[in-house]
Amino acid sequence: MYSKLKTTIFWFIIIQPFLDIFYLYQPPISTILKFSPATMLRIILVGIISILFLWSNKNKKMKLFLGIYMGLLIVYFIGHHLNAMQFHSLVDGNFGYSITGEIFYLIRMVLPLIILVVSYNVKFTDNQLESIISWLVALISGSIVVTNLFKISLASYTNQRITGSIINWFFDNRHGSYFQLASKGFFNFANSTAAVEVLLLPVMLYYLIKHTNVKNFILSLVQVLAMFMLGTKVSTLGCIGIVILMTGMYLFFTLIKQDLVLKKSVLGILLLFIVLCGIIYPVSPAINRTNFDAQIQQERDGDKAEVEKREKKLEEKSKKGDSKKEINKHETPLIRYIRKHYSEYSINARFIEVSYPYYDDPGFWKEIMKWPIQDRISFRKIEIAMLNRVKEVNDNPKDELFGITYTRMNNIFNVERDFISQYYSMGIIGVLLLVAPYVFGVIYLVYELLRHFKTKFTLRNTAFMLGIVGILGVSMYSGNVMDFLTATFILAFFEGQLLIKVKRQPLFKEHKISLIMPTYNDAATITDTLESIRTQAYEAWELVIVDDGSTDNTKKIVTEYIKEHALQARMKYVYKENGDQLNAIKYGAQFITGDYVNVIHSDDTFFDANVLSKVNNRLALGDSDGILANLNKVNNDQISMGVQWTPSYIGNPQQIKTQTLWLGRNLFIDVAFWEKDIFLNEVMANYLENNTPNWLDLQRNSVRALNFENADFNVINYRIYEENYINSEVGNLNVLNGELRTLVSLLGHYQVPSYEKQYKVFRLFNKLKLLSIYWPLAFRKASQKATTGRILQFAIQKRVTDFEKMPYLEALVKFYQFKDQRQLKISIPANVPIYTGADMRSFNQKLVDGKLEPFYMTLLSEMRQGFTEISVAPDEMDKWQTIVQFLNIQPYVRLEMRG
Repeated sequence: MYSKLKTTIFWFIIIQPFLDIFYLYQPPISTILKFSPATMLRIILVGIISILFLWSNKNKKMKLFLGIYMGLLIVYFIGHHLNAMQFHSLVDGNFGYSITGEIFYLIRMVLPLIILVVSYNVKFTDNQLESIISWLVALISGSIVVTNLFKISLASYTNQRITGSIINWFFDNRHGSYFQLASKGFFNFANSTAAVEVLLLPVMLYYLIKHTNVKNFILSLVQVLAMFMLGTKVSTLGCIGIVILMTGMYLFFTLIKQDLVLKKSVLGILLLFIVLCGIIYPVSPAINRTNFDAQIQQERDGDKAEVEKREKKLEEKSKKGDSKKEINKHETPLIRYIRKHYSEYSINARFIEVSYPYYDDPGFWKEIMKWPIQDRISFRKIEIAMLNRVKEVNDNPKDELFGITYTRMNNIFNVERDFISQYYSMGIIGVLLLVAPYVFGVIYLVYELLRHFKTKFTLRNTAFMLGIVGILGVSMYSGNVMDFLTATFILAFFEGQLLIKVKRQPLFKEHKISLIMPTYNDAATITDTLESIRTQAYEAWELVIVDDGSTDNTKKIVTEYIKEHALQARMKYVYKENGDQLNAIKYGAQFITGDYVNVIHSDDTFFDANVLSKVNNRLALGDSDGILANLNKVNNDQISMGVQWTPSYIGNPQQIKTQTLWLGRNLFIDVAFWEKDIFLNEVMANYLENNTPNWLDLQRNSVRALNFENADFNVINYRIYEENYINSEVGNLNVLNGELRTLVSLLGHYQVPSYEKQYKVFRLFNKLKLLSIYWPLAFRKASQKATTGRILQFAIQKRVTDFEKMPYLEALVKFYQFKDQRQLKISIPANVPIYTGADMRSFNQKLVDGKLEPFYMTLLSEMRQGFTEISVAPDEMDKWQTIVQFLNIQPYVRLEMRG
């Protein structure tokens, strides 16, 4: 149920931009129902999410809290309604209070708070959050940019089609003013869209810094352009400010706090965005608007003599109206003067004729007309003045607590300042219950980040925080955010995720790191490896050295080194009969006691003395199953031959499909540190037992990627020399067998149409380092046996051209070519070894030497003939399951138990 809840929330957030399309709020769609169909759909979806949450959440305190909160809302609404019934004003109809509209508004305000609570209780990994951010930026910013370039976007201020694109800003000034150029795509409100962009930009830039790849660069660039295209002050100035702030924060966390490694490529991209902002801003609609407003203000104000003349005339009409008894109150001299001349005072017609009619309260508008021009053209000041006047006339102290209702305030005018708007409509109690929780969350986050500065004040947390504070600041400055569900749903989701992250993030401490070192006849290099460990600045480590049957003087060298440096408490030497590297690591696992685990080989060394410090700092964040890191390739003289980087697309949702196309070869580097529990369970069962990639879990009904992160720093100096076992025939077979096992397992869950053609496309993207934007075509469905066989042969031929000369590979290919039905009935001899992926070296060495057990030779012969079913004795079922998995035929063989 939890996983269904998580999936539902994931897609619920991603579809929000689709539910904010302008046309969904216009006739005839908006008139089909009394309320917008988009809003009704949201209510239904939040209802489903609530049911899933209550069903999956067993926390009684949480349910009690929700019950108390709902009780307070009910009590509040009763008081709110009773207070609304006592309302009176100078305007006929008292601005049309509607209890139905009020209930609906209350529901609308509660929905995002439900998402906030659910998000706080459902933790998404950082990779999953990156996927959500990427989708939102692509949908929102991408659609704005595309519609702007094709000149089909709606204008931000008029809802008409724009008359010019961003290109015209630079080369042709005949396409209109800001209200004809600022574009919002097909979204409903430019202000709320700009607010969402302010939230998303710092988070998108964080993921660009974390995973500096083509996808994240394109998305960040598109978002910067979209925020200028929107043309509001919020989006334009917000974009400039955020890019500068994120650049400063990056420098702080690299040069001062030193949580990150400064990368010239990242700094260059951030500086490029700053330069881009500087180029676009002078020709942007936002600066166009500022200049336009200043010009209009000057024109409307007129010279000083004309202003004095207007004020004198206003006073004369006012006095005549006060002294003369008029039969029709709507026809006093003051009212007639206001009706005839208000436009000369630059007062918005809707305000004075519809929102708060001048003929019902001419004295109020007389005072407004005396205001300075800059105040008279300020919508927000007049909106607040009208509401204050309404409250003054009503003269009810309870309005402070319960408000004058949303429907009345909205019928006057929706104040373009959130929190203030809600204060007038819902009162102080309503604000505390429905809006202030977002602010309380921010206060708590600031407190926690500063309180635990070393651990929780990270670039990731501060980037999310900047986005949340940004959107709340926008809502207070320009309004039209907290009342609009797209913005509040996205705000609530990300604030919930940051709250759960900060609350549950472990405090900084030195975690013990367990190092396992398998070694076989590496007496010439092992001292260098041990020295690189001993000299680490970070001291909370232990080392288990597993001698896999060495025949040189490895034991003597190691034991003397341990004694010489008094490392008996931190280094442990154990010996076992030769059984291959993976079995040696498995054997050493029983001795580890640390929090994190790493395998370091006895011919490699740590890159520098700070490796383990960096590892602890990264894993101490507690948001991943493990990290993958870079390796520095060196020759026998320890001269660097180049760094092999961990690809930045790790965590990409497409990585399993991409792995399927890579012929089973590991997409990522094997330099890893794991959480201990992950190592002892998933890594042990996959990487160590079956020789499959250490970031994949292939032991479940549905394959999954472990939550691995890119450490983005060098960990080891990887020695390359001709004697590496991978360069031998047996070593090549060992690697190939692990690749084939990975490929068969993945094809047991995925279908990849036109595999060979897609493989060529994949290779092209890989060479161009564009895998971050690569999207393979694959479906969650098991491949047919013949298809798997064709792909396996394709993969084998990429490694071994004359595979027909190799008994196992020939048998495997012919097994998959068999199309009929055939049952195999064969018993397993009592003393025959049962091989796993960790035993591939032993199996292949025996095969090459002609010493493989007769049982397996017979089985390979049967594979050449082909079979689809094996008749199995009850006590052999587990052994057969291991054997067919080892031989890479498991998905296509049925094991029938004999009666």
